Amino acid sequence: MRICAVMKYPPIQGGVSAHSYRMAMALAARGHQVDVVTNADEVADDYRVWFDDTDVARLEATFPNGGAVRVISTGHWERARAYIPEANPFSTKLAALATEEIRAHGADLVFSAYLEPYGLSAHLAASWTGVPHVVQHAGSDRTRLLDHPELGQAYREVLRRADLVVGDRGLVGLGIPFDRIAPMPRASLPPEFTPDGPVADLSALVAQLSAEPWVRNTAPLDPNVATIGVYGKLGVFKGSFDLIRALARLRARGLRFNFLVMAGGTERQRFLAELDELGLTEVTWTLPFLPHWRVPEVLRACTAVCGLERDFPVEVHRPGLPMELLSCGTCAVLSAEVVHTQPHWPDLPDRARVVTDPRDIDELATVLADVIENPTAAIEFGRLSAKDLPVADDAELGSAYEAMFDAVVRGEPVQRGGDAAFALLRTHMPTTTAVLGDRVDELLCATGAAGVPEVAALLAESIETEHADLPYPLDTLREVVRFERHRLWLAVDADHEEVQPAFARLPRARRETDFGRLRPVRSALLRIDEFQLDIAALTTRGEIVPGEPSLYAFHKRPSLQGRIFQLTPATRELLELCDGTRTVDELTEIARLEHGAAATAVRDRVRQFAIDQVVQLR
Repeated sequence: MRICAVMKYPPIQGGVSAHSYRMAMALAARGHQVDVVTNADEVADDYRVWFDDTDVARLEATFPNGGAVRVISTGHWERARAYIPEANPFSTKLAALATEEIRAHGADLVFSAYLEPYGLSAHLAASWTGVPHVVQHAGSDRTRLLDHPELGQAYREVLRRADLVVGDRGLVGLGIPFDRIAPMPRASLPPEFTPDGPVADLSALVAQLSAEPWVRNTAPLDPNVATIGVYGKLGVFKGSFDLIRALARLRARGLRFNFLVMAGGTERQRFLAELDELGLTEVTWTLPFLPHWRVPEVLRACTAVCGLERDFPVEVHRPGLPMELLSCGTCAVLSAEVVHTQPHWPDLPDRARVVTDPRDIDELATVLADVIENPTAAIEFGRLSAKDLPVADDAELGSAYEAMFDAVVRGEPVQRGGDAAFALLRTHMPTTTAVLGDRVDELLCATGAAGVPEVAALLAESIETEHADLPYPLDTLREVVRFERHRLWLAVDADHEEVQPAFARLPRARRETDFGRLRPVRSALLRIDEFQLDIAALTTRGEIVPGEPSLYAFHKRPSLQGRIFQLTPATRELLELCDGTRTVDELTEIARLEHGAAATAVRDRVRQFAIDQVVQLR
């Protein structure tokens, strides 16, 4: 099979890039030809992996069975970018190059990983050449990009028109049939990730990379103390600054350690500045991103490595860091939030040193102190934690993609389809469907191709007509149905019901820099309703318990990752007044006069609503 793969690829840093590389090599090892079309050569320095000549040679490969990986990268004709306003036309370049490759080599399908710009470019190339398109999303593009008011519609169209979507089955809410959504293949790692591989000489590595601008400390590391490591992107939500505050506290207590940072991202300079302020410069060694096949030898050289994400803004984020650390036999210091992203590892808390919340510097410092003061025990703990891990290898990875691609090329479903309406109703109206029982199946059979919202309306009618035979009072059941229909609404856009954008498009006005003079407008995708139920009991335990009147907001997002939050009457009034006619200052004064609210609290609430896209500031 010949595959045109439009995707992230090294030297782009990150899990998506590493996964794409392993997928391409695994398919080529099975005899397939993979033409990788990428913009990796144009990646910014903040996210560029450091390569030597041997690393560059590994980006392409040929196999005795005829399989091969070729890389076609953009960026060789930059002087042609001459239009106003200037931008780098990644989507156009990738779509053009992919189309040329498909036509030149007769590709059987085009595959894309990550929606921007790869999914959009592959969609165009597939449309122009008539080959099938398989699109795979990650976490951040599934939520953050899909929710973007000026981008999301394009990604929804790409997903709806793809021959196969690899990822979240919750996308059935967009009207994508079950048999056109395949789950991500089981997490896999290449053979380098093992406890028994080579161990990096960190001092020699620092000396080798001493000319790199990110490398500041070129002195040898102290071989007689523990080495605490961190790698990946730096940032507040990554717990990077929590970590160095805890380490500074331990150093002030007289503990000695090495701190190794193999990282990057836009927070680099802030991170360095805080290291200096905290007095950690002399015990910190910074390295650029290294190729993922060289990461294991660095991990094995550390006593412990930290993964401390907290309040991470991508809901469906599933970091591969725990699997990488444990596979190398390295003691993992993980936040509880990271542990909770790995539901397929129920025993992960026993395999890692877990910190409940990295912002609790006392707790974090206590866990790190134990590693620093007892390095031998930490090393042994890491090696024991590596036993019997549920990790696939690259052969399984290649087999999984081969099976999916073969089915798409043959025009067959990748897996047995299911009833999208049934799944959505069971997931988002669980109490209603449980109360009605078999009646739900009868309604689904009778309505045929009716849309999910229409079926939900019929369920509500059934409650009204059959309440005499149901185990709860009619008024209580009405409350349940009303709440769950709102919840279902958050997860469904199968019929393009929300044709209007969340916020009206207005002509560009003069940019206002004074926050108080901005005019908030609430989202058109916001519903507010009152219920006489204990909503917490209903949503967490499925119990129908009458309660005091309570207000809830239902905020729908284009990604269908909507959220529900409780409101006070004062906050409801604030949102209802956000109609674009009043400034933040005016809203603040109204809240002060009518509810005695502090100005700072009102402004902070409006600001957070704007961040969450509940309101738009004009």
